[in-house]
Amino acid sequence: MRLRHITFTGIDNRTDIQDLVDIQREFPIAEFGMLASYHWSENGNRFRDPALLPDLVNNQRFLNLSLHVCGSAAHDAAIGNWIDIDLGLLSGYTGIFRRIQLNVADHRNNPHHLWSPPYGSLQELIVQQHDADDIVLFRHTAEIYQGDMTRDRISVLLDGSGGRGVDSPLKVLHGVGKVGYAGGFNPDNVAEKLQYLLENVDSGMFWIDMESGVRTDDWFDTAKVRRVLCTCRDVINHYSKEN
Repeated sequence: MRLRHITFTGIDNRTDIQDLVDIQREFPIAEFGMLASYHWSENGNRFRDPALLPDLVNNQRFLNLSLHVCGSAAHDAAIGNWIDIDLGLLSGYTGIFRRIQLNVADHRNNPHHLWSPPYGSLQELIVQQHDADDIVLFRHTAEIYQGDMTRDRISVLLDGSGGRGVDSPLKVLHGVGKVGYAGGFNPDNVAEKLQYLLENVDSGMFWIDMESGVRTDDWFDTAKVRRVLCTCRDVINHYSKEN
């Protein structure tokens, strides 16, 4: 299956970790994203208190976790400065995340360097990109972040919404490895969007990511997460039978 992950970003202080474990067991394709920022306490409900990280650490063997680094922390990571993020913000727990996403608007002004990923179970670096037509930006970024990571471990998330829940038209980006698609995904439209990506022969390996679409009163809503996953399972089963 070309669909590799269904990512739900923004687990927060009210999120029941056991509920995530139960969902993960039923839907291995699910991934849960934690937003990280130096100023997380000023950024609303979507940022989980780093002091609660031990709950994730204790369950990391059961969960597919990703870290989505925002603001000045993302810029620090983009130039290889992980020490303040890892030890200062995340108490040395960066290694529990299999994928790390850098939410930096434009990487072209970053100096060339060898990106030094944190140790642990990290499998992939994700670079957020707003413009699907700017393939040059992605390729430039891939060159910067080579380091000890191979090109197939660097992916791009196309996200014109930036977590605002704005429905963005899907533009398939191909020829650059695995691609993520975000922007307005929710339980009501995920079937149509996923079907489009599955039927598009140019989409290659991909994942989908949603944030606002699985929140209620701006809190992470596991009931909506389950709705999305059940819908996606139906779409995948139907697509598999037809192909």
